[in-house]
Amino acid sequence: MYRLYRLEIPYLPTPIEVALRMLELTKPLRGELLVDLGCGDGRILILASELYGCRCIGYEIDNNLICEAVREIRSRGIRNVKIFRRDLFKADISDVDILTLYLTPKALGVLSKRIVEEMKNGSRIVSHDYEVPVLKPLRVEYIDTHGIHIHKIYLYKLPDSLL
Repeated sequence: MYRLYRLEIPYLPTPIEVALRMLELTKPLRGELLVDLGCGDGRILILASELYGCRCIGYEIDNNLICEAVREIRSRGIRNVKIFRRDLFKADISDVDILTLYLTPKALGVLSKRIVEEMKNGSRIVSHDYEVPVLKPLRVEYIDTHGIHIHKIYLYKLPDSLL
């Protein structure tokens, strides 16, 4: 059993160009399950659904962000995206094909053991800005968003990426 942690995880939206590249790197297939832990306004879920036909689930605890995401999903008529108001550390990740993350290094440290132990073989993980401990990235890319910040994208695949 995993101890549940109460960590402060700030909301910083992933720039669209970074979100698009994160998805391109994971090569989503129609019908695959993509989960975004700490999905914020749902932008990655929406893009994955519209561009790739993925089934998408997001976990978020901020009611305002959930409402914003749900409004956008409904306005676009998207049917294969669900958002749950739930602690991301309690998310079921056992059947996930693609896991997207933009979390703090401490939060990734807490999740890394669950990722390795619970996710199925062949799952892809993509993390924005921070590495997932205990995993070896298949690829690391850098995206400069107008000189403000150089974003890093880390791509992993289980079990191939285990150290």
